Amino acid sequence: MIFELLNLCVEKGASDLHFKVGYPPILRIDGTMRPIKDMPVVSFNDFEVMLEAILDDLQLVNFVKHRKLDLGYSFLNARFRVNLFNDMHGGNAVFRVIPFKHLSFADIELPMSGRRMADRPKGIILVTGATGAGKSTTLSTFITHINANYHKTVVTVEDPIEYLFEDELSLISQRQVGVDCLTFEEGIRGALQMDCDVLMVGELRNADAVEMTLLAAESGKLVFATLHSNTAIQAIDRFVNLFPQTLHSQVLGRLGSHLIGVVTQTLVPRRNARGRIAAFEILINTSAVRGLINENRVHLISSYLESGSSTGMVSLDNSLVDLAIAGKIEKNDALLAANNKAYVKRKIEERDGPGGAA
Repeated sequence: MIFELLNLCVEKGASDLHFKVGYPPILRIDGTMRPIKDMPVVSFNDFEVMLEAILDDLQLVNFVKHRKLDLGYSFLNARFRVNLFNDMHGGNAVFRVIPFKHLSFADIELPMSGRRMADRPKGIILVTGATGAGKSTTLSTFITHINANYHKTVVTVEDPIEYLFEDELSLISQRQVGVDCLTFEEGIRGALQMDCDVLMVGELRNADAVEMTLLAAESGKLVFATLHSNTAIQAIDRFVNLFPQTLHSQVLGRLGSHLIGVVTQTLVPRRNARGRIAAFEILINTSAVRGLINENRVHLISSYLESGSSTGMVSLDNSLVDLAIAGKIEKNDALLAANNKAYVKRKIEERDGPGGAA
């Protein structure tokens, strides 16, 4: 059953397959959950057969022991990020599609100011957004760009490994937490001993991982890392708040010195087309922004995002306005994704009339 479903997932252009005991399988297509016609309820035996089909012996032992597991799984012409867990009804599996084809900056329509971050020799670039916002895809475009244009040594630390890279100009080593290293912080520490130029950290989960990331940047590495946040300002706050209050000023100073910028994103349904498009917020660490970070006045950065087009900065709300005016998304979808709905509505009407792009 599972291989048939994974194949269907790819054929239908779904982003996710939900495989849960006691319920029929469900696909997520263009952000919407869609039941699969005429599919039976997943039984306990179906779930056990699925586990035996996709897990090796060690992975199966770990899932039985911890009742949860994240892994990458390749099947035919697709790769999946798999999240296994238990709830009160039994086993659950979520398969997220990861394309084998690496996308370019042009494919994801990343603004030029975001693209230029990858050409910096050292510093920290944070890629943020909610779960399922496309952060891993954006990270992969940064690594793909470096791989195609620079002779660099690149180390990734991921849980699990999602996009697979083949060496072009760069030499790339991909390390999976729990397999090649025990923790993110151990993986980052190991990367510093591997003569790497570029480090990609799948997720900053705790203060130890953030500390090692700062040390990597301070030692001259170019570091890409992800956080869960809805805005660039939230990303900075979350980065710092992983530490005790007594260390906030020190961490802000270090971050202000080494931050290149923040790329925050959300996915919005395309207008009159299949799939979703990313709306980006781009924060550039200019001298003015650096001063606000160092002075712990991060909340004032929003004014630079709203008016910083000359420096390449753009707020998420202005990005949504631009997409709606260009006819790439519906006005109503722009409003649903907005942080300030009244602002987005007003800006769309100012530029395109009360009807907007809807």
